[in-house]
Amino acid sequence: MSDLEMQLLLSSNEVDDAFGSVAPAIHQSSLFTFPTYDALEERFSGKSEADIYSRTSNPTVRLLEDKLAKLERGDAAIAFGSGMAAISGAVLSLVKAGDRIVSTFNTYSDAYRLFEILMARLGVSVTYVDCNDIDELSNALVGARLLFLESPSSYVFETCDIKKATDVAKQHGVITIFDNSFASPLGQKPLLHGADIVVHSISKYLSGHSDVVAGCVVGSHDLINQIRDTALPLLGAKLSAMEAWLVIRGLRTLPMRLREHQEAADFVVGKLKDDSRIAKIHRAMPSSTLSGAGGLFTVELADGLDVRAFCDALKVFRLGVSWGGFESLALPASVAARIDSGPNALQKFGVSRNAIRLFTGLEGREVLLADICQALTAAESMEKSR
Repeated sequence: MSDLEMQLLLSSNEVDDAFGSVAPAIHQSSLFTFPTYDALEERFSGKSEADIYSRTSNPTVRLLEDKLAKLERGDAAIAFGSGMAAISGAVLSLVKAGDRIVSTFNTYSDAYRLFEILMARLGVSVTYVDCNDIDELSNALVGARLLFLESPSSYVFETCDIKKATDVAKQHGVITIFDNSFASPLGQKPLLHGADIVVHSISKYLSGHSDVVAGCVVGSHDLINQIRDTALPLLGAKLSAMEAWLVIRGLRTLPMRLREHQEAADFVVGKLKDDSRIAKIHRAMPSSTLSGAGGLFTVELADGLDVRAFCDALKVFRLGVSWGGFESLALPASVAARIDSGPNALQKFGVSRNAIRLFTGLEGREVLLADICQALTAAESMEKSR
């Protein structure tokens, strides 16, 4: 897809364009009526795809779904009310009691809790592996139903070879679900490298304004129809027309926002990498499938520096979860790790309790660097005063 085709896709309005509006209409309606008995019957019999109820389809939501499917190079997409609704909807549509899921280590914390709590109650087991160890992965996939990948992985931003992992999954007849929230479709397209389904937390880069909670799944017609026929209507985790409209708005600036987020992170990381107060920086490395490192990275403060003092001294960076919006964010591992109690606990995978995940927003790279540096000074002063 050329840059021109990309921009036309992101900015096009294909719904109710009779008045020449640059923004699509918001179809804020719970239901849609039919002119005749025959028209209603055709819809219920599956001969028609007319909208009937916004829990299952809506014109504004469908416009967003069409854009997301094209961005990820999939056949179709379903928009959900959250990223976790997308993940749980995809997983629950494809597994049954007695099945087993294979997951990469350090996956998103709520996906981990879905696997450990809800899947366990439903009789579905989960095996965690290093997906870069192809022999370990291949052994784990014997008899499995799903492979769940996230690359770069949460917090430590380790990457895996998508093609090698999905090739092994296909050899074992295992369906691959790939969480592509970190990269967005502009940074990585897992479907082109063998993944069967891609999921997103739209709340992140795709929306980009911290005012929407949403998710999506993208894949082949067969797999998306299976999810649409089961999880979408029966779990009820639908996306509203208003939120879909806000995401469509956010997509228009996605390329520019992503570029600024990454360039700000490049600048800050470049200045911090030789700072003796920083013991280590975790950041994704571009690869054959990943075009950029994005605006996320994790710093580990040097021994003795006070993490609490550092966080409390931040003025521009705000303490909070999620990322992808205008505002810069910081999340200390010592707090975030408390939500994990099993093999996914951060400290078990090389991340110290001195680690803080940072997201560079759009406030300006010099401002962000200055904020981090003054917070480091505050943490250092706290240590010296003890």
